[in-house]
Amino acid sequence: MEPDELARRGYLVSRGERIRRHLRMYLQRAVVGAISGVAVLAGFLSAAQVTWPLYVYLLLTLGAIGLCLPGLALLEPGRRHVLVGRVLRRRRRSAARPPALPPLPPVPTVEPAPIAPVMATACDDPVYLSGLRSLLPPNQPLIVVPSGLSDVSRPEELLWPLFEHRLNRSHLRVDVRDFGIPLSPYVVERELSGGNGSAQRLLPVRDLTFTTGLATALVAGTDQPVPQLTPEHCVDPVQIARHDVVIVGGPDTNFWHAVLFEPLHREFAFPASSVPLAFGMRRERDGGVPVYGNAIASVVSVDAGSDPRHAPGAVFGHVLQPTYGMILACRNPLAAALGISRWCVFVAGTTSLGTAGAVLALSRILGRLSGDPDANVSTVVPTVHPQVRAQVSAVLCRVTEVEQSYVRSNGRVIPRQRRPLPGEGPVPAEFDDFWLPTRCEVLDCSDLQPRWSPV
Repeated sequence: MEPDELARRGYLVSRGERIRRHLRMYLQRAVVGAISGVAVLAGFLSAAQVTWPLYVYLLLTLGAIGLCLPGLALLEPGRRHVLVGRVLRRRRRSAARPPALPPLPPVPTVEPAPIAPVMATACDDPVYLSGLRSLLPPNQPLIVVPSGLSDVSRPEELLWPLFEHRLNRSHLRVDVRDFGIPLSPYVVERELSGGNGSAQRLLPVRDLTFTTGLATALVAGTDQPVPQLTPEHCVDPVQIARHDVVIVGGPDTNFWHAVLFEPLHREFAFPASSVPLAFGMRRERDGGVPVYGNAIASVVSVDAGSDPRHAPGAVFGHVLQPTYGMILACRNPLAAALGISRWCVFVAGTTSLGTAGAVLALSRILGRLSGDPDANVSTVVPTVHPQVRAQVSAVLCRVTEVEQSYVRSNGRVIPRQRRPLPGEGPVPAEFDDFWLPTRCEVLDCSDLQPRWSPV
């Protein structure tokens, strides 16, 4: 792989897009501030019995707006370059920028669906909008896997408290500016495994079962070395920012899941994207503090009889959906802050079995895509407009068959066997610790009626 191939990537937001996003976020605030300032000035002038023509106040208001907009850009370290940082450096739009998949109208309409306005207000993330094919080489992958308490003998030397328990919830303030990454500090809370009643979350080693196959699939057809599997305590923000990263495990087992997902969420939330994130393991408690656990929140309807236009969203947990997993690909937020084009993939499940199934599904999907240059895989999410759906780089999957090792139950030895699992509801609990996924399904939302399809 030539280094120039990675350098030619075009995942970054263009200057025009940054200005447009900045105006969407701050124009109203700048107008209100300018009018308020001119109104105060007019009040003082009136008290001094000084009268100016109306057009002077209008010109002052426009001038104040022009001053407020760049001033607001300087408030956040991650946005200081929106209007002033790249004025002297023009960047060509990269030809290697992956094309976005076309939005889909859910039903035939006489008038054309308002696709252009929907896409104009979508978060400019070319990885998220181009399908899982954007993960194929050329790349520089790094697979980050969960660590255990026994892996770290001196936890006081960690950059952040990866394993800190405060009533099974860890509160963390993330500030990556110390590493030269211009992102504003943010706060995340993690609901750590062990206190949520799920023994499955105490077995993250099963998350690693199919990671070797995933590592091979990421570099298939190239002379690249197979990427290493790196424990979460052995990586740092700079290393993550300079690689294409696969995060294996949910935020309750993998520290970097929450740390990387929160800036991604902020990109889609401020200003609000017309195309939402398909999945997440995030919720907000009082005060807007983000809390990350092991439940998958989805904007995709899984009810085969429902219309995706009116999908109310769903939450999948370890009790009723222990076999579910999610795959979500996007732009690497730490790399984008440094001006580097890298991607990031979240592969996680509601349980360790679900995470292993998601890793297996992704490795099989990449193998299929590498063998078919015309194939792509995406899922469809509702947008802010009821007549438009968007195709995004995300997959909801579930395990439908497992292989069970020899086990002893009530004094009787039960031989190795494969057994199917129900698609909905809790799975039989007798031997779940001894199961490994052998078959997975993904949710296909390409039609009006979503359906599960085998990988």
